[in-house]
Amino acid sequence: MARPAAEPGVKRNTVTSSVADTIRQRIVAGIYPGGHQIRQEAVGAELGVSRIPVREALVQLEGEGLLVIHTHRGAVVASLTIDDAVDIFDSRLLLEPFMLKRAIEKATAEDIAKVRVALVEYETALAAGAQPAELSRLNWALHTAMSLPANRPRTLAVLQSLYSSADRYLRLQIDAKSAQTRAMDDHNALMDAYAARDVTGASRLLKKHIAEARDDVISGLKQNAWVGRPS
Repeated sequence: MARPAAEPGVKRNTVTSSVADTIRQRIVAGIYPGGHQIRQEAVGAELGVSRIPVREALVQLEGEGLLVIHTHRGAVVASLTIDDAVDIFDSRLLLEPFMLKRAIEKATAEDIAKVRVALVEYETALAAGAQPAELSRLNWALHTAMSLPANRPRTLAVLQSLYSSADRYLRLQIDAKSAQTRAMDDHNALMDAYAARDVTGASRLLKKHIAEARDDVISGLKQNAWVGRPS
């Protein structure tokens, strides 16, 4: 029996998601820096899609705070700013410890083992001198693994949107060896507390981890430490 054809709406949603992923990756990596104007026609021609999924992808990314759509200029990549960094990291400080608490309360031995695997993959890449993009991917995979047992998909989706926005800043911050070493130490301490089901200790460590990353980012922006680098 032949398989039914995919619904047009489903196919378009898939194309839109793929276009959004491509543009998001370029923004986070600094290929599209702050202030860069994204032209729908050019992106559509490059990716071999019509303007409709490109337009829908841009609206989605505006909702994530990665770009701004102007009436006359079109879509422009949002610049890295102190106010934006504070908003992103403070939102994580409110939401992520809550998710961690719920996750630890529900985590099975298998869940804890998955978090440990994610930690080992991150540390292996760090020791091998992996590029910031790979370290970032593995970092978010670890943070996601810690939150998954909470079984709150809507909240996790909000968190992952914050991760995407924070990534633009942390791709720069993670270049510093001191930041890499501290991240590894923080993750190991978090793993120990998570495995011990120490909700209070894990929450305290996570808040410290997020706050220090925020402070590093703000310090770099204030000192113009990233001027001339992708923004």
